[in-house]
This record gives sequence, C-alpha cells and structure tokens, in this order.
Amino acid sequence: MKSIALCAVAVATVLFSGCVATNVPPPDRRVTMAPDLGTDVYITDIRCVKGPAGIYTFQANMVNNTSSDLPVDWKLAWLDADGMEIDSVASTWSSRMLQPFEVCALKGTAPTSAAVDMMFYVRRARR
Repeated sequence: MKSIALCAVAVATVLFSGCVATNVPPPDRRVTMAPDLGTDVYITDIRCVKGPAGIYTFQANMVNNTSSDLPVDWKLAWLDADGMEIDSVASTWSSRMLQPFEVCALKGTAPTSAAVDMMFYVRRARR
C-alpha cells in the first residue's frame, strides 16, 4: 500500500512539474510575430468584438519585455467570410515606440461589416 501511495506521489510530481506559470499566453492563429522579436515583445491577449452596427473592433495588449525602448510596426488585415483579405487603407503598417516594460493596447476597427475575422502582424520597426 505504501509503494502505491509513493508511486502516485511520484506520478503527480512529474505531471504537475510541467505546470509553470509564464507570461506568454498560448499562441493565437491570428497573430504573427516576426521571429527577430524573440521574447522582446509578447501579446497578453487579443479581443475582437462585434458592435451593434455589425462592425468588429479589435484590441491587442502588447508588452515590451525589455529594459529599453523598442520600436515596433503592427498591422491588422481584415478578412471576409471566405478568408480573403479586405482591401482597406486601414490595413497598413503603423509604428509604435514601446517604453521599457510598457503594456500598450493597440486598437483597430473593421472597414466594413463584411469583415468576420482578422490577422494581426507585429515586426521590429524598419529604420
């Protein structure tokens, strides 16, 4: 009986040792982070909400994980029901300087009610 209890404790220890809290959420298929950002920037959450007029509003909370200023570019591409990108002036790269350890909210609004999903891209700012 003692060996069964000891075995159960060992199994539980192995199983739960992988449960470590991190500050990086599970990946979202709608988010593309440039590989050169590494762990310098991470997204804490993504929200896409349909308003009363049937138009989606997007918000991503981005964190500078470094102790120095970090220039980033970001872009939203809105998609129709077939997954095709909706051509829009709003789907252009925007720049943002992130202060050390800053958390910022990036927001965007769909150009039309035909938008049903989006893609969010982040890269290190071009100089």
